[in-house]
Order: sequence, then structure tokens, then C-alpha cells
Amino acid sequence: MTDNSKNAASFDAADDIFGRMAESYDLLCDLFSLYAHRYWKSSLAKVIAATPGENLLDVAAGTGDIGLRVAKLLDASARTRPNKHIVLGDLCSKMLAVAERKALRNGVECEYRELNAHDLDGVADESVDILSISFAMKICNRDDVLAAAHRVLKPGGRFFCLEAARIPNRLVHSAYLAYMRLCVPLIALWVTKGDRSAYDYLLRGVHDFPDQTQFAREIENAGFRDVTFDNLTFGIVALHSASK
Repeated sequence: MTDNSKNAASFDAADDIFGRMAESYDLLCDLFSLYAHRYWKSSLAKVIAATPGENLLDVAAGTGDIGLRVAKLLDASARTRPNKHIVLGDLCSKMLAVAERKALRNGVECEYRELNAHDLDGVADESVDILSISFAMKICNRDDVLAAAHRVLKPGGRFFCLEAARIPNRLVHSAYLAYMRLCVPLIALWVTKGDRSAYDYLLRGVHDFPDQTQFAREIENAGFRDVTFDNLTFGIVALHSASK
């Protein structure tokens, strides 16, 4: 039986929500976060680019923002940093198609694979140096994703998760939730021409996701060590990292 507490914002797999959102997803991210997601993703990309390892697997990659940012950073510093083989994995082929177009425009190379973050079927055990996931853990079964990540990472491999978090200041957190409750639906309805799915899943995930310390414990319970987190923008999001 699935533990619903670890599956904060499950959605109907038959509902092709991400396929419908693929072309407008980047715009939605800009508007939902008031462009702050670009800073958050760049922060993660910088950490990954500086982390030793020959390959990166970015799961639930969506339109590829993390992997493409890492690729650009590595290309810009090719003389001082070794390159990485970057794989963007996502269940939605339409999202990956958008990512591939963006990569072509930016002159970077990645591999694209249709992968389910819950099992990473087709990825060999202990074959990945770095695994990342951003803004998708809240709609996944966290136990399954962490188990799959632990399986495919090499000993000493690094795990990174960028996700919506709990703002330590209660007043600021309440104001943030009010913004999400009142403004995000209007933005989503406008951009998606009335598709409620675009924000229903997001709001459930934001409200139900554990705080930074609780999530760190879940990562430890999955077998990882050296678990740390950094709050970004007052703790609106947090970057968790760990080693296998």
C-alpha cells in the first residue's frame, strides 16, 4: 500500500497534464515564481557543475533547465572543469522535446530518456555519479524516488533535490501561501486557457511537503549520509544534498 504522506500531490497518470503544459511550462514557472526559479535553478546548476563526477542524471527533468544550465557552465569553463555526460530523464516526451529544442538553441548537448523517477527502470545499479531532481519531488512518492536514486548512484555519488520548502518565519510563510492560493490559480488559468490541472497539483504539493528538517530525515532513512540543506530566498525553496 502506498503511504499517502509520502505522495503529496499524486495525479491521474492517464491525465496528460505535463504534455498539455509542455509549451507553456517555462512561462508558468516564470510567472508562478516571479522569475525567482531562474536563480534557484542556477544555484543548483553551479553546485552540480563543481561536483566531481563523469555523469549527471537529472530526473523529472521537465524542459531541461537544470541539465542545460550545467552544460552551459561546463562549456564556459572547459579548461578548468572536466565535462560531464548529462542525461535528462522525464516521463513526458513533449517536455523532453522542448528541452531538446532549448539545447539546440544554446548549442549544448545532452541525452534525453523517457524515465520514471519512481523506479528509473533501464538505469543500471551504481552507474550514476550525480542525480538531481528539482520541483518534482512534491508530486512523487518520495520513498520510491529516494530508493531509485540510491540504487543507481555509485558509492560516493551525490544526490541533490531542489524543492519548495517551509519558510521559517511564520508570517512570511503565511503570506507566501496566500499568494499561492490567490494568485497562482489566476496565472495558471490565464496561461493554460482554463486548465485547472496546471495548478491543482502544485498547490497540493506545496501545502503537504515536509519541512526541511523532516525531509532531510527521510533522505537519511533512505540510506544516504552527510545530508545537508540550504535555504534559498527566505526558505521558499531548499536545496538538499547527500552522499551515497
